[in-house]
Amino acid sequence: MSEKLADFAAALSGATLAPDGYPKWGYVTYESNMADLKTLWAEIRPQLTRDIDRVALIDGKLSEMFAAFDAGDKERGRDAAWLMYNLKVKELR
Repeated sequence: MSEKLADFAAALSGATLAPDGYPKWGYVTYESNMADLKTLWAEIRPQLTRDIDRVALIDGKLSEMFAAFDAGDKERGRDAAWLMYNLKVKELR
């Protein structure tokens, strides 16, 4: 699971560029990064049993981030991504 958590952390880091800060020459796009976040969290979340408080916070912040980006509120979406990243998601258990 540690590899998936590292991938999730990297995707959150990438989300701080969303939705229009991804390099044109890169292989990661806004759409692919958001899909990765959803897929990774769906795989990771059921396995987390110790950090329930952080899991609940991430659930809410992911929803907030996606809604903010969908509404065109880049700042709020990026703030939610940073908050989740700074929760040290690689250490979740």
